[in-house]
Amino acid sequence: MNLKELIYFLTKNQAILHYNISTLEQIKAGILAVKETKIPLIFGVSEGERNYLDPALVKDIIDFYKKELPIFLNADHSKSLETAKQAIDLNYDAVLFDGSELDLTENIKMTKELINYRGDRNILIEGEVGKIEGKSEIQKEVEIKKENLTKVEEAVKFVEETKVDLLAVSIGNIHGITEQEPELDFERGREIARAVKIPLVLHGASGLSLEKIKKCVEIGFKIIHFNTEFRKIWKEKLTEELKKETVTPYKILEPVVEEIKKKIVYYQFQFFEK
Repeated sequence: MNLKELIYFLTKNQAILHYNISTLEQIKAGILAVKETKIPLIFGVSEGERNYLDPALVKDIIDFYKKELPIFLNADHSKSLETAKQAIDLNYDAVLFDGSELDLTENIKMTKELINYRGDRNILIEGEVGKIEGKSEIQKEVEIKKENLTKVEEAVKFVEETKVDLLAVSIGNIHGITEQEPELDFERGREIARAVKIPLVLHGASGLSLEKIKKCVEIGFKIIHFNTEFRKIWKEKLTEELKKETVTPYKILEPVVEEIKKKIVYYQFQFFEK
């Protein structure tokens, strides 16, 4: 089953965990989680993460395990057509063209160009309307400007003109974790989902309560993005292990992999009720 088929087979209360990676240990943790749960998982790599890992290398690794496991690879937050097209050429399962910094007209134009470049290849294209504030770090606070939230009419225009498969929106969600949990505009999200009639993608789940995320799933968000929370687990556990006397890399890294894996498994069962 490809990613598009999987998404459309999801029930109202189901969504797929999207987990960003930038180290081989993070990849291993995801693979071990799926081996244990048999629940689908999307591995995400932003432009920076792809550049560090090498976009072709990470694709080869995922393809190797994909023969037996329900795993997928997404080129997350591609800010340029060049990097988005590179991911298409490498046959990633999905590509997000992030035109959220552009005006709507230019965002539509560039996203349509990417859709045309994709052609009939079985690759999902995700667009983004509205601006999701913050970055994938621990931050004291992030200002959420109402004018940057996704407008229903702009989302409809964008989807109708581009024919994207997935849509990332801003309803108060932010990238990263802050001292105060963001307040989400669920009604805005519900109106967008009803109007565009395609699956929505929730970015910035790391700073949200499980209750809020599950409410988003019920509304129509079918892919749930986590990054900062797993980066935090990686750093904290690695720091703890580095204090031990051993200098053997796998003895240091194995507990880190296990800690990340446990959290992946937890979220998989939360969002993918069989």
